[in-house]
Amino acid sequence: MQYKNWYETRQTRERFLIILLVWALLYAIFSFSLFNPISYQQKSLINDIKITNDQIKNWNMQIDALNQISHSPLYKQWLDQHQALSSLQSQYTYLMNATYANQWHQVIKIILQKENNITIVQIKDFPETPYSSINLSGTKPTIYQQKLSLIIYSNYFDTIAYLQRLEKSLPTIHWDSLNYQVVQYPIGKVEMELSIFYEKTRG
Repeated sequence: MQYKNWYETRQTRERFLIILLVWALLYAIFSFSLFNPISYQQKSLINDIKITNDQIKNWNMQIDALNQISHSPLYKQWLDQHQALSSLQSQYTYLMNATYANQWHQVIKIILQKENNITIVQIKDFPETPYSSINLSGTKPTIYQQKLSLIIYSNYFDTIAYLQRLEKSLPTIHWDSLNYQVVQYPIGKVEMELSIFYEKTRG
């Protein structure tokens, strides 16, 4: 009643200002209690949407990169090397499980020993054959040879080092043929055939 009496004694202009002040106060309370939480939630949702869109964009970039890699020369080269390695592993398993003497296991290990910048893509063995010469004609052979065929990829100087290592490790090695062809400088394809000589005791 006091406020009502006080309000009724005010002039029209003052009444109008009081009404505006009351409405402003009510709007501020309403805005603080309702609009601010909604605004905060809206900003949080906008930020989450931005993070999700950035993540989707990043995933799309990764997918595009993977699609491009599958058609790139580097990927094809890696695939060729992987297939060559798989083929070599199967050949290695076959050779090591074959009925060779212990010395042949050592020969195969030496040939397939890991060497920097040497990629062996094929190794093939031939049947054992007796070694004969004009001087030994008419006599029962005691010298035999095991022929092997290799294909490797390497540069010129590493190829020379690899051949020198084989000659040092296998004193009875004999080179039958060797062909070096540059594929993509400085890498070349080396096709070689070699024979290992050994003596069998007469039984």
